[in-house]
Amino acid sequence: MSPRTLSLAQWLAELPSREQGHLLIGATGHLSLSLDEHAAARQRLTEDALPGLMARCQPTRVTLLTGLAPGADLLFKRAASDWLSKAGVPFETVAALPVPLDVLVEDWMRRLDDEPEVLARDSIINVREALQEQLERCSVIVDLLPDPDAARRLPDPTFRQQQYRRLAACLAEQSDVLVAIQRPGHAPLPGGTTEVIEWRQHPSRIPLPWSTLRYRRPADSGRALLVIDPTPGEGLPEDPLTAALALCHRAFKAGNYLLCHDLARQAQGEGLHDRQLDYIALLSLANAGSTQLAMRRYRELAIVDEPDLEEWLALGGRLYKDLALASRGDRARELFERAGRVYQVAFDRTGGFFPGINAASMLMLGGCREEAVALAAKVLDCLRKPPDSETSAYYQQVTEAEASLLLGDMVRAQTALTSADALLRGNVNVRSRTVTQLQLLCRHLGCSDSLTHLLSLAPVYYVPRPLPPNLSADAFPSAASVVYGGLSNPDDLAIAEQFLQRSIRIHLVLPTTRSQLIERWQRNHGSDISARLIRCLEDVAECSVAQGFLDDETDWCAAYVSATACGLSRLAAQRLGCRWRVLGDDANEDRGDAVGAAWVRQLDQPGQASTAPDGTPVLRRFVGTLFADFAGYSRLAEHELTAFQSLMIKGIADVLRPHAEHILLQHTWGDAVHIVTDDAATVATVAADIHAIVDRVRPTLGGMLGKLELRLSAHYAPVHEGLDAVEGTTTYFGSQLSFAARVEPVTPPGMIFVTEAFAARLALEAPERFATEYAGEIELAKRYGKYRLYSLRRGDLLI
Repeated sequence: MSPRTLSLAQWLAELPSREQGHLLIGATGHLSLSLDEHAAARQRLTEDALPGLMARCQPTRVTLLTGLAPGADLLFKRAASDWLSKAGVPFETVAALPVPLDVLVEDWMRRLDDEPEVLARDSIINVREALQEQLERCSVIVDLLPDPDAARRLPDPTFRQQQYRRLAACLAEQSDVLVAIQRPGHAPLPGGTTEVIEWRQHPSRIPLPWSTLRYRRPADSGRALLVIDPTPGEGLPEDPLTAALALCHRAFKAGNYLLCHDLARQAQGEGLHDRQLDYIALLSLANAGSTQLAMRRYRELAIVDEPDLEEWLALGGRLYKDLALASRGDRARELFERAGRVYQVAFDRTGGFFPGINAASMLMLGGCREEAVALAAKVLDCLRKPPDSETSAYYQQVTEAEASLLLGDMVRAQTALTSADALLRGNVNVRSRTVTQLQLLCRHLGCSDSLTHLLSLAPVYYVPRPLPPNLSADAFPSAASVVYGGLSNPDDLAIAEQFLQRSIRIHLVLPTTRSQLIERWQRNHGSDISARLIRCLEDVAECSVAQGFLDDETDWCAAYVSATACGLSRLAAQRLGCRWRVLGDDANEDRGDAVGAAWVRQLDQPGQASTAPDGTPVLRRFVGTLFADFAGYSRLAEHELTAFQSLMIKGIADVLRPHAEHILLQHTWGDAVHIVTDDAATVATVAADIHAIVDRVRPTLGGMLGKLELRLSAHYAPVHEGLDAVEGTTTYFGSQLSFAARVEPVTPPGMIFVTEAFAARLALEAPERFATEYAGEIELAKRYGKYRLYSLRRGDLLI
């Protein structure tokens, strides 16, 4: 019997509910899978996913819903149909077609035009025939075209992209169970698998034009998401917690610590609570350099009582060590000794060489020499067990080197480091921590740190704009390097593709959101270039996005994008303790300040001028902005308000006065303070000084005044400069000031949160005076969305 063709509204209107024993399983996944991935995904689907779902849900009837695209959709349709038939479960299959079948195949071909091996294996004829066969076996075909006249718009790639997003919304909103066949770490692209997953997890993010809830609103309870990793050899996540942990560990292993932390926090925000998630979230924070936040959460969790003592107690020692590295003098020695004691407890209880060598080194740095030497000797006795992996071999070699150094055996230390240098060459974070610790010990022991050069560290590279002419292939870094660059035009894309072909991790800064960039490139550069862009965005390690630019500010925005990439690369080099390099200028490693200063000068030039409807001039420029308020102000008694004004607000005024030449606007109302400056360093200085003033004054006050907590946030972005007609003064306005105001309410009391854009600019202006630590991808106030935020501290003072 031929399938019925229905509109989306018609099909959803007749769909049974889950309460009636019906189960709607939607599926999404990648358009191309290797033969090994295909086999692995099919096995996990039929041996684990479907049996588990049927056992838990026990449906009387099942509907399988796919977009019937080549790749994962086709795999799911075939495998699930075969399994349900053999299991005797009544079912029907539904194909929701965003575009006609021929157009679907053409878009698939464009998507894979650089993957000839896929096209050779799955010829166009074979794919078209397979899709047609499966389509004819469907019970229902849902036509997602919005109106009869829509067919004439199919040649427009932007319209087709909207159609794929319409399908993504349907899968995310209507499925009782959503099965996603996804490789971890992929960027959310319009209508792609990752966007379907994101919309499933955050339905409020689905744009209204594509939402299907006006036709049918399924029950909110019991809706499941199952992510299947098609990577051969990787196990199937059996439940949401296992799935979340698998994604976290994959991101962590790849060195994407920010992504790992955000995945863990996202899982926790969705109700998944487990010590393993706590641990990976804390460890990723520590590896990203956010020691203060990690330590605060470590103490809140009281994880020292956990049974898995070595990793938990070692993490506590690690955090105390990082705090010691950020301190000086007696405070540093105290923290080193405290770290050593925590590591020593783990060593005494488990006998593991990792906490043992760290205990010895920390006690040495904390001034407990005799205990350190005795521990180092014990640790060498623990290294007799053969390593079971490259990671274990690396840690054994560097542990032998470190223990030998503590015992004064330099020859043995050099031999062990030479062996270690051949291992974990791509793990910059682990190797940089080893080098940092060895350098500390060498300085403390008064010996040459030349042996630390035996463990090489790949530099962090910044891709300048424009690239030097006649750049040779030899100028490209090794696969172990980390690279930062902007992606503003097809020339930038070609460079990024060269890095990806060499398996080099690259962090891109985009001039606008992914979806907007793809749509813009489809209009301006055609479908072939936009298809390359989509593939690139799927493969890069991480992306950052510029905000607040007008459509006709392409050159101004491109300069900002490249400058931000420069700032982020310097932050990464600082955090990892690596050399910083400009691609194509590898011989000169001291250009960091000069390159940063050059970008500062260029961005300090105003953007385009325009005229408001009333004829007044409006200028575009970059500014730093600060928002501050006091948690608890609304609870002050009437008689306490005058003391607040004379002490707190006057203290803030005293802080601002020396910076008058850089302050463009300053304003207060109630407990709130708003400042606009012509740079980022002034904002950072003012924020730190205000923080210090409040910390000094508050302990002298009683009542609610003594309980006030200050929240400070900062941002750096493009704004409009114009005339405030009411006050008759120059004012600054724009979407980015509204954005900055949404950061302050989510800042923990007593801290300073800054945006990624601010952290990058500060790294160009004052890299030695301030430090920023990643605080996480945080949901801003008033449902403004999630953004990466950093905590700010002075270079010599923990805040």
